Amino acid sequence: MKAFINKDKLVLLLILLQLITSTFIFYYLSLNGEIGIVLFLLYGSIVVIALLFGVIEGLITSLIVLFIIGSALFFIIFYKSEYNSLYRDIISLEHLVLYGGAVLLGCLIAGYIHKILISFIQERDRLKQNMINLVAIDPDTSFDNAERMAIELKREVSRVNRHGGQFTVLFLEMDYYQEFVKVYGRKELSHLLTSIGEKIEESLRYSDRKFRYSDNKFAFLLIETSKDKVKVVADKIGQELAEHQLLNGKTITLSFHISFEEYNETKQDIDFIGLIGELQEETVFYEL
Repeated sequence: MKAFINKDKLVLLLILLQLITSTFIFYYLSLNGEIGIVLFLLYGSIVVIALLFGVIEGLITSLIVLFIIGSALFFIIFYKSEYNSLYRDIISLEHLVLYGGAVLLGCLIAGYIHKILISFIQERDRLKQNMINLVAIDPDTSFDNAERMAIELKREVSRVNRHGGQFTVLFLEMDYYQEFVKVYGRKELSHLLTSIGEKIEESLRYSDRKFRYSDNKFAFLLIETSKDKVKVVADKIGQELAEHQLLNGKTITLSFHISFEEYNETKQDIDFIGLIGELQEETVFYEL
């Protein structure tokens, strides 16, 4: 409902801004072509600044412009009597007051439009992020994606910090991923990923979280599992994944690398979320 209200406001404000702009075109250009064009361009520049950067920046610009025009008018009136006809015909004090009021009004409207547009963009980004979080399942492995992993990881860190316990994150990286795709093709790759997903589901507990972190890298959040027990889990996974049967019935041998790290209540001062970024880069050091 709020979005519709904002859209209605935006339409009304755009119409009002258009009316003000049209008034400038007909009024100031009717005074004098060249001066009218200059005044209108200044007005247009202020409105554009307010639309792009906000009302504060627009107001600052408008005040600077009005100060310059006012100073020039003051100079003409009091020091250059030969230009008095120019003052009377084109840029009288009355004109300046009207011009300044219209500039400030246009600036305020443009700034508010900027605010509404920013709220639209933020709402769009929020909905986009919600969609990413909702559509979190990798279609090949049935694992959650990397975005979902970040959410689950933060939740587990918070749980351990409050109630104690531990968990371990295990990264599994498939070797020669690109070579497999080149040799066997996308259809076999999809079959391989499905097979990996099924075997991992059988090897890990239901409570453990499974994620496809990137194309050839998988991550597992092992709840209430200490680091010294992860080797047993890794060996079990390695045995399950070592051999893979292709669609044509041929069996091939796969190889993987792993890395893992435990988190418990004694590590609350560690930025474990940042540590995960380093950890997933170290999967080349542990061969499975």
